[in-house]
Amino acid sequence: MIEFKDITKKYDDGTVALKGINLTINEGELVTLIGPSGCGKTTTMKMINRLVESSSGQILVNGQDISKVDPVSLRRDIGYVIQQIGLFPHMTIRENVALVPKLKKMDKNLYMKKVDELLDLVGLDPSKFGDRYPAELSGGQQQRVGVIRAMAAEPPIILMDEPFSALDPISREQLQDELVRLQEEVKKTIVFVSHDMDEALKIADRIVLMKDGEIVQVDTPEKMLRRPKNDFVRSFIGEERLSTGTDTLLVEDVMITKPATASQKRGLAYAAKLMKQSRVNSLLITDKNHVLKGIVSKEVVELNYKEEERALEELMNTDFHAVLVGTSVTEAVELMKEKGLSHLPVTDQDGRLAGLITSSSLIDALLKVS
Repeated sequence: MIEFKDITKKYDDGTVALKGINLTINEGELVTLIGPSGCGKTTTMKMINRLVESSSGQILVNGQDISKVDPVSLRRDIGYVIQQIGLFPHMTIRENVALVPKLKKMDKNLYMKKVDELLDLVGLDPSKFGDRYPAELSGGQQQRVGVIRAMAAEPPIILMDEPFSALDPISREQLQDELVRLQEEVKKTIVFVSHDMDEALKIADRIVLMKDGEIVQVDTPEKMLRRPKNDFVRSFIGEERLSTGTDTLLVEDVMITKPATASQKRGLAYAAKLMKQSRVNSLLITDKNHVLKGIVSKEVVELNYKEEERALEELMNTDFHAVLVGTSVTEAVELMKEKGLSHLPVTDQDGRLAGLITSSSLIDALLKVS
């Protein structure tokens, strides 16, 4: 959707603001640019609508080089929300939101209907707020109008330059929640500049952390918290956010130590009875030395139940995933996510069953360390 290719920015006084930025922002993604003051995050964002021109490199939007697009036309197709809001005081709220569609000569009946829908979407009743003027609204309400004004012409891209930073903490949190909810509905490509890591972690699909005109790490909030690339990232995130307890937890701290097991020689009636009694949908199958041999699901037992002579060893799935005692919870969770597992056996070095990790056991353990 948006591609930065070796983008640099050097000012006449010799200041180098950006040093070869390479970044791809996907369609429908909310990406937050963050970093200390002067890191280049706002400069990077303003290059997308050519409020700042690059010194070298190329920016592509849907494969098109934006340097070859008329800047005025480009900006009318990109929503822009800033900290100062910038509502026109002599226009009503409805007129403010309708401004860009009007400039683009869109069908008035269609865009005025869209304006009312957007006001509704952010909890501002159009019959109550549509004909008011900006001065009659609170700061939080004005910023809501600023956000939907950027959406009114249905642009594919919206740029947001620290839009909530001037608001009080309560209004700010409400608008962050509102943005997350709105994004789930409208799925725009949003580039959001922030200096607040809590805000970035809350709203972003991916975070771009910058320092001294360069990108230090690009990752999802979850991965950035779990795997900060270096000490700068770690310090910027803050130790209190990193110290969730999950990094020090091992699988033996969270596993069920007595999961439902059955001998591989047992039959299907016994398996069905044990599953019902233990309220589980699968059994861990072990040999006489308690070595884990396989897993049998409830569906397999039900499908073959009439075959009285069959033993569990004939039906068990031997192609299963397990982790060793001493594995970190983080690593186990990653494996469960990657393979789509609802549970994960834990074994010792000799393959003997030690326990079972389930979603419930994980939640219980994490609640204890939070």
